[in-house]
Parts: sequence; C-alpha cells; structure tokens
Amino acid sequence: MRDIALVLVLAWVIPQIIKRPFIGVLVWCWISYMVPQRLVFGFMQSMPVAQVVAIICLLTYLFSKEPKKIPLREPIIWLILLYIWMFLTYLVHDKTPYINSLAIKVVKIQFFTLIIFAMLTTRKRIDMCLLVISLSIGFYGFKGGIYTVLSGGSGRVWGPPGGFFEGNNELGLTLVMIIPIIFYLISHQTNKWVKWGLWAVIGFSALSVLGTHSRGAFLSILAAGLFLWLKSDRKMLLALALIVSMPFAYNFMPDAWHERMSTIVEDNEEDYDGSVQGRFNAWRMAFNISNDKVFAGGFDAATPENFIRYAPDPLDFHDFHSIYFQMLGKHGWGGLFIFLMMYYAAWRTANSIRKKVSGDSELKWARDLSAMIQVSLIAYATGGAFLGMAYFDLPFHFLITLVAVHVLVDKELQSRKEKIQQPVQSKTLWSHNP
Repeated sequence: MRDIALVLVLAWVIPQIIKRPFIGVLVWCWISYMVPQRLVFGFMQSMPVAQVVAIICLLTYLFSKEPKKIPLREPIIWLILLYIWMFLTYLVHDKTPYINSLAIKVVKIQFFTLIIFAMLTTRKRIDMCLLVISLSIGFYGFKGGIYTVLSGGSGRVWGPPGGFFEGNNELGLTLVMIIPIIFYLISHQTNKWVKWGLWAVIGFSALSVLGTHSRGAFLSILAAGLFLWLKSDRKMLLALALIVSMPFAYNFMPDAWHERMSTIVEDNEEDYDGSVQGRFNAWRMAFNISNDKVFAGGFDAATPENFIRYAPDPLDFHDFHSIYFQMLGKHGWGGLFIFLMMYYAAWRTANSIRKKVSGDSELKWARDLSAMIQVSLIAYATGGAFLGMAYFDLPFHFLITLVAVHVLVDKELQSRKEKIQQPVQSKTLWSHNP
C-alpha cells in the first residue's frame, strides 16, 4: 500500500512540476530529506525517485521564465572555489568505483543546490522550502521523540535508511540544526494550529536528540541552546522554558545514557573509549597525509594503505568522524581553508543582513531567519567536529538561503531608496521648467 501511495503522490506532483519548476524544488527537498522511498516495502525502494524528480525539474526550469543567473556573493564564490578544489582532488587521485560513485553523488547534490538557489527569488519561496525541509526531517524527530518516551529513553533513535542522517549521531545533529529554523517558522506563523503543530515537532525532536544517545548531538544542542538564547528577543521567556524543560528531560533519561554522556570529557586521552580513540587516530592520519600531499588522500582517503603509512596506529581503521578532518584528510589544507572560509562568509552575510534590517519591522523576518540560521550553523560547527558530514546538503542549503535573503534585502532597500529619490528628482526637473 505504501508503494502505491507514493506512486500516486508522484503521479500527481509531476504534472505540477512541469507547470511550475519550483514545485520540483519542494518535491526534491521532500524526497532528499525524508527519503520516503525508503519507508516502503516493495518495488519503490529501488527506484531513483530523487533523480527522476531532479531531471524533470531541471528540464522544466531550463525552458521556463525562471531566472537563470545566480548572484555571485562572497559565500557563493567560496562555494564555487570548493567545487573547483574538489574536482582537482578527484583528478589527481586514482579512480575506483567507490570514488566515482561518491564524486557523482556530491556533484548531483551541489548542482541541484545551485538550481534551488537560482529559484529562491521571494520570501514565500524561501519559507516554503524551509517548511518542507523542516517537516521532512521533523517527521523523524517527532517519531523518534515518541519512541524515546515509550522506551523510557533506553531505546536508541535512528534516522531514515539510505539518507545522510541514517546513523543515530547524524540524526541527532540534523535535528538540532533544524530546530532553530522551526523557531523562525513559528515566530512568523499566524495560524495557531500550525504553530502548535510546529511546537510539538520541536518538543519531540528535542527528546529524539537525547534518544539518539549521541554525545556530539548533546554538545551541539547545548551550544545551539546557548546561542539561541543570546539571539532571542525574549531571553527571559526562553530562559524560563529551558530552566523548566532541561532538568526534566535530563533526569528522564536512563543511567546508561548518563554514563555515556559522562565520557564526553576525560582527564587523559587514554581514558577515552575505543570509538573516541579511533577518531583521534584517524584525525592524526588526516593531519599527516595532508602535510605530505597537497590534495591529501582524495574522496577515498580512509583506506588501509593510508592508515598503514600515515596513522599512529596503522591497524585501527576509522572514518574521520569530523567535518574538519574529513575535509583535511580528503582535500588537504587548501580544501579545509576554502571550506572554513565559505561558512565564515555565510556568517558574515548573516551579520550583514541583521545590521541592514535592524529596526525595520517589514524586514524583521530577514533578521530573524538570519539569526536562526546562525544558530543552526553553530550546531553544525559543534556537532560536526565529531561527525563526517562535510558533504551533507543541509548546511549548504542554509548557505544559499542566507545569500538569497541578502539579495532580497538589498533589492527591497534599493527599491525604497529609488522611491524616495524619484519625487525629489521630479520636483527638481519641474522647477527648471519655465
């Protein structure tokens, strides 16, 4: 039945995509983040649903009146430089089926990210895109939160199979990243039932983060919570909510969860468990290989051969489990530098937006959204230090959203300026007319 339902949904939306390419963007976001084809039990599981939707959307977009240009603001320039650097990394290393498949996956995601960016031309489109992404990810937060309550916190919550956040650690970080965006959607929502629904998603998603038993996600929610409080206009209300809810949620979790969280910080490196020790070993390998090679180890850097040559413990094979060491080990110091500068430029863009619209009631949405994306980036920067999610499309989506908001704000402010100047110019011309 689920397969048939998914087929019927796609049969209905594909004609809509042909009429309006932006519908294809929304459908692609839904499929990419919720991965509904992995929730069925039959023939639809193996169907390339996202690829079909992307191709139809792209063809429709090319023949539509949608703008075909992308504004080259600072974060986008760094993003393009990252594409070039990753392409050079791909060229200089051996090509294996795994490397080709990962490179093609990255290219597909990033190419469609730019297509989405080109079509984020209005506030309504930005909000619709964020709502679809939030609900697609929030579905797993809501479901996982219920499971956490029913299991008394003892069961571990996992993400959708086949997605970027399939693992418990990845799901925990993804949920933390999406919660601030839902806060933004709530603050600019007038329908009380929609508001209550979104609040429920936030509440259960927060429980779901604890239910993942992820130490990195726990650190990211603490960092994001602190920064959310600093950015909030209602600091007292938010502080009261956190004071009431956090002790309850913390004490609700079982002893096994508390024991796991207590190992986040140890007195000595030798006291950490095998998982953390493996990460340290992989991080040192990434450091060593990037010092030896300009383009480091390439897309498939974490190989036994590289560990034998560059790791302190050559027999402890681990993934990098860090966005920073993932970029360093796969793309070298140049790749890491561009990666960091790209998000630094995104942060500066958010600050620029907030400065430009400060005190402007009509553009308050832009200020609020920029602040919430900054909170999400704080979560990504914190939790990502312990997870290999450098290619994850959600933070890239936040980056293009910030640039799209920046473009809209500049257009609106320029339009106001021209309206003010126009009567003055008309009056000057009239005064010179005999």
